[in-house]
Amino acid sequence: MKFKRYLIWILPTAVAVMIFCFSAQPGDESARLSGGLSLRLLDFLTRWDPAIDSAAFLDRVSTPIRKAAHITEYTLFYFTLLAAWHVTGLRKRKWVGASVLTVFLYACSDEFHQLFVAGRAGRFTDVMIDCSAALIISLIIFLRLNYTDRE
Repeated sequence: MKFKRYLIWILPTAVAVMIFCFSAQPGDESARLSGGLSLRLLDFLTRWDPAIDSAAFLDRVSTPIRKAAHITEYTLFYFTLLAAWHVTGLRKRKWVGASVLTVFLYACSDEFHQLFVAGRAGRFTDVMIDCSAALIISLIIFLRLNYTDRE
């Protein structure tokens, strides 16, 4: 029965592998991927407003789209970690803290990994962006747990 308890760890492991694979992409390949999404968004928006300055639009949205992708993948990682730590048997607040710490450490290792990938850079600001949703959600959970414990 204990073995089944640990099967849930397949989920965060799969997300971690996905993040690793995305980070292993050279900078130009990664830029093409996010650039493709930017172009689709531009195509969608120009149907309603053909006067949109394409170059300025793409210049403005490419970085936010890339950062939103990072936040999304690390948020998914955080939620799978929450579930895994919870099912494994950690107590209330500890599974939240363990999930945030794991996300932070993995984000640090991911940025270190990117130092060795062509066209990529490892930045601590990216670690903080990657962890931002996990930190905000954890704060909400902690506040909710503390509020519930007082009732």
